[in-house]
Amino acid sequence: MTSEEATVSVDTTPRTIRLWLATMFSGFALLGSGVSLWESTLKQAEVKLYVSENIFFARDPWGSYEVLIVPLTIANRGARDGAVLSLALDVKNTANGQSKRFKSSYMAEAPYFGGRDDVTANLRRPKRPFAPRSVAGRGACTGTVLFYPEDAPEKKIVDSNSKIEMTLTVAVLTQTSWLERFLSAPPPTPATLMVEVPQYLPGQIIGGYILPLKVSAL
Repeated sequence: MTSEEATVSVDTTPRTIRLWLATMFSGFALLGSGVSLWESTLKQAEVKLYVSENIFFARDPWGSYEVLIVPLTIANRGARDGAVLSLALDVKNTANGQSKRFKSSYMAEAPYFGGRDDVTANLRRPKRPFAPRSVAGRGACTGTVLFYPEDAPEKKIVDSNSKIEMTLTVAVLTQTSWLERFLSAPPPTPATLMVEVPQYLPGQIIGGYILPLKVSAL
């Protein structure tokens, strides 16, 4: 090899390394821009459910309904807005094996807990019908949901001094286009809880007492 050829080889080697480094850094920058675009704009709604351990039991005398009161938070980890259409609560009495489905019928605010139901005086606790909840991208909504029996209200399942298993599921708005369905996140994972019901007198509950339940597992 001549001295001229050696000089050319030495001179081109650093230039080749610089080109590879520039290409590599450009690739990393492009990849980072793609990830940022996905996380900030394109990522479909990803709904997560968080259930409080402050769960209560009551009776609505306007039909003698069993009512389960569940505070919860619905978070959206996606960039696009999401919508929760309804919630369902499947309850199973572990002692006798009977089960029953409750649905999200109403939302309750603070006045609900300070009011009372009185059929003779025509008084009702303040509550509002449950409506689909919109959850903004990277946002969350919190509320207290009143679950009423989906059917057969005369069938009682929350017995005094018993244990019940509760499974909470969420129905979210499904995407319409095939691309959105392909990119959409899996449906929210149901939340299962084991709950202990303390001893109570039926007349106490019918009279309007709100009974706190003990959540043994979340």
